[in-house]
Amino acid sequence: MFERRREVRLQSSATIDESLLSRLVDSLGAGAVALDAGTRELYGQDISGDAQPVLAVVRPACTEDVVRTVDFAREQDLVIAPRGGGMSYSSGYVCPGGRTLCLDMARMDEVVEVNAEDMYVTVQAGCTWGKLNETLTPLGLRTPFWGTLSGRRATVGGGLSQNSLFWGSARHGSAVDSVIGFEVVLANGERLRTGAGAQIHSNPFFRHYGPDLTGLFTCDVGALGIKTAATLKLLPVGDGGASVSFDFPTHAPLMNAMSEVSRQRLADACFAFDPVMRAQRMKRESLLADAKALGNVVSGEDSVLGGLREGLKVAVAGRGFMKDVDYSVHFMVEEATQAAADESAERIRAACTARGGREIENSIPKIARANPFGPLNSMIGPAGERWLPVHGLFPHSRAVAAYEAVEALFEENRSEMERHEILHGTLFTYADTNCFVVEPVFYWPDQLNALHRHSVEAAVLRKVNHFPEDIEARGEVMRMRDELIALFRDLGAVHLQIGRRYPYPEGLQDTPRRLMSALKRLLDPDGRINPGALGLPAD
Repeated sequence: MFERRREVRLQSSATIDESLLSRLVDSLGAGAVALDAGTRELYGQDISGDAQPVLAVVRPACTEDVVRTVDFAREQDLVIAPRGGGMSYSSGYVCPGGRTLCLDMARMDEVVEVNAEDMYVTVQAGCTWGKLNETLTPLGLRTPFWGTLSGRRATVGGGLSQNSLFWGSARHGSAVDSVIGFEVVLANGERLRTGAGAQIHSNPFFRHYGPDLTGLFTCDVGALGIKTAATLKLLPVGDGGASVSFDFPTHAPLMNAMSEVSRQRLADACFAFDPVMRAQRMKRESLLADAKALGNVVSGEDSVLGGLREGLKVAVAGRGFMKDVDYSVHFMVEEATQAAADESAERIRAACTARGGREIENSIPKIARANPFGPLNSMIGPAGERWLPVHGLFPHSRAVAAYEAVEALFEENRSEMERHEILHGTLFTYADTNCFVVEPVFYWPDQLNALHRHSVEAAVLRKVNHFPEDIEARGEVMRMRDELIALFRDLGAVHLQIGRRYPYPEGLQDTPRRLMSALKRLLDPDGRINPGALGLPAD
């Protein structure tokens, strides 16, 4: 398979004798190590455009393969960057240096155990949220947090390393709030189990027994160890559901209504758009996509008549109902019974109406719920623009002021944004009863990278513009992104998917900062696992 003694040369001038890599191939099996330039380019970049060359892409099929890879990296003085579905936009797995083995977890995608009696599910880290739900839904089960909109490709391991929000998070919190335990391979090749699964005579049914080791490996961007499996809680799928949408003339009443619904735990999922985001969504969706979505709305109903009735409502509403909408919010309700769902929906309507909201057609949450894991076309703009989000998580009491500060920053940069045709919008959501999310998003005309071309549907790529590279516009976007991150830090925000972009150590008080650095040195003394992630010392 390999030509002996040929060297792999990278932009960083790092070299390795390929005969050494052939030993890894012999250990892991044919197809487990990719060395071609196209694959190494693809796996060395993320959505933001940040990129670093990788030496090879390693695709383990089991935990023992991960151990062998870690041992090999230690022997050859290489570093390992674990990668899930590649949906990072904060350089989560983009390692500088060039002596990096990208650990693509996609082959480790099995649902290992569904325990409906003890109410937990164990999956390999490379299992996607979409596959997990395909397995659980026929059983009438779900995890409390059950995935991101990118769940067709985003993996459970990646979501728990980065942390995530969306399906189920309005009631049950972020992705890591659903975890019971992990299997982790450490930098020295040892396997670690956490939670009750670490006990000799137990199964992984409970998270807490002594200090919470599971928590160490949540939100760590893979910097403290390589997750090979995760165990999550299970819930019965509710028999009742409802969808509610409202429009508000300005941002403050919208956000206040969302906060009230959050505090009352009335919705299972919720998202809201400012006017720019609403307009971008309406541009993006095609009539063909509407037809497919409508079909899923119909098929998702319990009865033929119910499905036809709901499908007819969506079809009649069409797209026109969004033309006169300013700040729209969309709630998805799931309860044990339909009566309970209807009651929660009425309480949502009361909270929104009391704050000046106007109820609108609920087509968007219906379609979203019927198509939870759609194509990844939204990682580019509707005309083929580059797309880049940045976000802050706030207590409810600070959310409105945070959004107003964001808008003030954009106003200060209006002339530069107009010069470079940079659009901005904002998505709003929340998690459980205590966390409000403000996510500004940039769109600008610029060349797409290999990850975009790999992830977006070919039919979409054929129709959109193919903009030339615009380094100056990209530089302005990155400058404003960094200014937003600094603003969020000053406002006391915290973040998901910290990666290498959000200032985690810099914002910590002295004692937790020293403790985190000590944990990194203890678990990974040579800086072997995703060095630089979380902003922790690389060695």
